[in-house]
This record gives sequence, C-alpha cells and structure tokens, in this order.
Amino acid sequence: MMKGMMTWVARWIKQAMSRKALPALLLCLCLALSLTACTSGGMSAGSRTDSGSSAANESEPVTLTIWNNEILSPGIQNNDVAREIEQRLGIRLEVVQGDAQRFSLLLANGNLPDIIYSNYAQQGVEASELITSGQLLPLEELIGEYGPDIQKNFPERLKFSGEFTGEEDGHIYYIPVLCYEADPEEPAVSYSIENVGLMTRWDLYRDIGAPEIRTTEDYLDVLEEMQMLANERKDSGGDKVYAISGWSDWGLWPWWVANVRESGYLDLANNAIMNRETRRVEMLYDSEVFWESLNFYNRAYRRGILDPEAFTMKSDQFWEKCESGQVLMAYASWQTDAINKIMAAAGHPERGFEKLPHDGYPYISGIYAADAPIGQGIEYATAITTNCRHPEKAIELINFCNSEEGARLLFSGVEGVHWEYTEKGAAATDDLHELMQSDVNYTMTSGLNLYNKLSGFSEKQILSDGSPAGVLQSDREKAAEALPIDRDYCDYYGALRGKTYDYPGMVLADLEQSGEIENQSESAIFTLIARSPGSEALDILSRCNQYMNSAGVRAIMAPDDEAFAAVRAEAEAELTALEFPRAAEEILQRYREAEERAAWMPES
Repeated sequence: MMKGMMTWVARWIKQAMSRKALPALLLCLCLALSLTACTSGGMSAGSRTDSGSSAANESEPVTLTIWNNEILSPGIQNNDVAREIEQRLGIRLEVVQGDAQRFSLLLANGNLPDIIYSNYAQQGVEASELITSGQLLPLEELIGEYGPDIQKNFPERLKFSGEFTGEEDGHIYYIPVLCYEADPEEPAVSYSIENVGLMTRWDLYRDIGAPEIRTTEDYLDVLEEMQMLANERKDSGGDKVYAISGWSDWGLWPWWVANVRESGYLDLANNAIMNRETRRVEMLYDSEVFWESLNFYNRAYRRGILDPEAFTMKSDQFWEKCESGQVLMAYASWQTDAINKIMAAAGHPERGFEKLPHDGYPYISGIYAADAPIGQGIEYATAITTNCRHPEKAIELINFCNSEEGARLLFSGVEGVHWEYTEKGAAATDDLHELMQSDVNYTMTSGLNLYNKLSGFSEKQILSDGSPAGVLQSDREKAAEALPIDRDYCDYYGALRGKTYDYPGMVLADLEQSGEIENQSESAIFTLIARSPGSEALDILSRCNQYMNSAGVRAIMAPDDEAFAAVRAEAEAELTALEFPRAAEEILQRYREAEERAAWMPES
C-alpha cells in the first residue's frame, strides 16, 4: 500500500510540473473505464461487490478528516454505518465542521481536512477559489488506479469535472454526488417535497378551518391567524410564537430561496437565477422576483408575524424554535421531516409541518425527483485536499461511496441489521421500524443517511437489485414511515377527493396529475457546467453580497412601502458603485457559453 502511495505521489509531482500531461491522463482514465465496464459492480440478493475490500487488511485503521457541516455530532464517528466502513475499508471517519469564517481560516492557514465538499452558502468560498488555492489534489490518476466505481457509475460526471470545474488546466478536482437517473414511466414521488419550499404547521392550519389561499396576501392572513391562535393557547408554554422566523449565518438564504423557487425560478451559482420556463438566466439582485421575495417578508414584518430575532439567530436556533412550537413556517422538507419526528417524540404527534397545495405562489418545487446525471454539479461535490496523507485511502473511501454497495450502506445501513432482502426486494427490517418508532433520532444515531453527501447515488436511485439505494424510499416504506400528522394530512385530502393516500407526496402528485397544482422539478444541465468567473468578479460579488446581507434586512424591516422602495433604490445605486454590473456581465457570459457547450450532455 505504501509503495502504491509513493508511486502515485511521484506521478502527481511530475504531473504538477507539467500541465501538458492531461490528454494522456484522460486517455488512461478512459481505458480504465472501458476495462471496468466489463466487471460487475451491481447488487443482487445475497451478493456484494468487491469495492474497497482489499483495504480491510490494514492492521490499524487510517483516520480521514471530512468536512461536513450537516452532521450534528462532529469528531470521530461512532455509529453502525461508520463502524461498518471502518471494518470493510480500514478507514475511520472524523468529521470537521464550522461556519464560513472557520472554513476560510482553515483555507488561509492551509489546514483544510482530508476530504471536503464545495458549498458556497456554508463556506463562503467558491469552488474555483479552492482550485486556484492549490490545496486540492487532481484526481484523474487516483481515480484510474483506485476508482472503478467512480468511473463506471454516471461517467458524465468525470467529463463535467475534467472539462469544466478544472478550469484552464482541465484536471478533475471534484466528483459530483447524489446522481439520479429518473424513470419517466414511474417517476419517484417525493415523501413531502424534494428539498426547498415553504412548509406550514398543518395542525394549526386545520385548527383555523383550513381557509382557501389564492394569493401570498391570503397566505400571510392565514399565518397571522395561526400565530394568534397558538399564542392564545400558549402552545409553546408561554414563549412568544411567531409565524415566520429565520437565521443569519447563511446570509439572505431564508429570505428568498424558497420564494424564488415557488415563483418558477432555479437558484444557481454566483448569485444567478434561471426562469425554468424560458431558461433565461439573470442576476438575483437585478431580478424582480428577488425583491418580491423580500417584500413578502417585509409585509410579514409589518404585520408583526416575523420574529425580530430572525436577523441575529443561528440556523440551529431556528430549528430549536420550530421544534418547540415557536415558529409556524419553515423553508425545506429536509428541515421539517426531521422536525416533525422530533415533535412527535417530544409528546406532540399531533403537530407537524406539511406542504400546503396552495400558498399564493404559482409552483411547488420538487413533487418528483428530477433527472440528475451529474448530480448537483459542483454543489456538494467531493474533493481531496493536499493535506491528505493517505490519498489512496481517501479515494478508496470515495469509490466505495460511489458504488451500489456503498450507497446502500450510506442510505439504508447495515444488511441484516437495518435492511434485508425479501420477496419484494430490499426492505427495512422489522427491528429498524421498531427502533425508528421508539427513538425518533435512531436513523441519525445509527448513521443512516448521515453521510449522504459522500454518495454518488441519490437515495431514490433504483439499483441493479431493483430497489432504491435508500430502502425507506420505496412506496411501501414511505407509507410505513408516515407520522400521525402525515396521516392526518393524507386523510383530510383523501376525504375531500374520495381517494386514499399513503404519504403526503401522493396528495401533491395526484393534484399535479389532475392539473390543480403545477410542479417544477426540472433543471438545466448547462447551469451546472458554467465556469466560475475570474477572481476580480468574485471579489466584486463578495463585496456586493456583504452589502446586500445588510440592505436585505433593512428592506425587510422597512416600516412602509415608501421606505422599502427607498432601500431598494439605495441598494441598486450602491451595487452599481460596487461594480456589480461588471461582475454580473461576466457571470451571465459564462452561462451563455455553458449553454452553447452543453450539447454533449443529455438535457433534463
């Protein structure tokens, strides 16, 4: 193993000295791909792949540090999934995390963890900045030697990385994750919705009579009435309840992303957005839909239904307020699916958030899982840093997580403990169902879905054994997982429509199929392959974002329409002074170029 590592390091040093080696390297990678395509890496009942099995012979496990800001327990990982990885691969996981300031400090000091992912919202650093810092390893030779599953599964990702994220030198620095090949005949219905959207406390909405909502003003009326009732009943033990809150450590994220998506736009890198119908890309701060989103929260603030602490709280404090009943609207299903379980475990199974079919916005984003051959592009894409002392072990871990076997472990847990093969395919064990019922945190404490940002597959992806990577994603498992609040939601709309629904997503899918609501899940490949702008444009954008983080809050807190308009006019003038138009033109040009280059990719 050491000899292999030293051989690779020598090759990398030689390669770093001459960037002209790329064509030969990519040729070697393509040859390796053609060879591995002849081997079996799929899953079948009672069989396993060989991904990473040779590494388990190490006498002492190698500890790899991994940046992940979405795991609640940093440090050495000690759960069923992490222990299984250690047993199979001889690799111990240590999670490192922090806010954007800490990440920037680690980058500046050259102390990045062994494995990181790219996420500007959490890190405040663009993927291209990480490349130009010289702290990421080029991966093509590592993939060629240690990454057969990376090469075989969703190979479009490697062309994406080599041609686009590598910028001028063309090297592969990032491996996109969470790829998904949709089945148009049987689209995967999301449990509630897929990812981001305005989520509402369903029980309080029912308690006020489930009034009809046609406009965003109607929705604010509903939220105001819900807040009044919750405070009258002292639902939060006497603590003040607000319909809407937010957090400050993600910039303006809470104040526009969900609203913009439900208005028919897709949020892109570098402060750009795309109209999903016209596929026109525009800059966020120049768009009418951004200011309309801020105006929605300004109207809420003026009604007294927006928590004044929202502008100073951290994201974990927002979660805590939702869990304790102090906040009645959230922004994503990945928040509320967990919050609902926590409230149920705390003795309030009658409480929970659901996606209302109508909240005044024209679209629901994510009723179905969208085709994603290159995953989320650069978002959450995996990279290995130059600090890694065991790059061959790091790529071995990444390769395992990009295999079917690894994806099943990451999403479903250990075979025979958390899932098993039945006559109907891979399914959760009875023990897992019982443990999930008795302990709302069991999936997190056992490691299920905890390391999903390492997986090359989406949890919804149907594997070669005919079952999804995440066995809880099958319809029968979704029905079994439904909480009392989910069943109440299904029963309510089932009675209205004379149908039976097993989980909330079925309600929305049926309404969409009947034309009563409109779904938007589609993405556009070209938006994922646009190159980052140059350092000067990024510097301008950083200064503009810093200014807008303050100006956006001032707009939301404006006392009237005239004051809101004044803040907007001041912001537009200041953005011009900060040279935002110059950076914006370069960014928009990158998207135009990407659209021209995207012909080689299958469009979604």
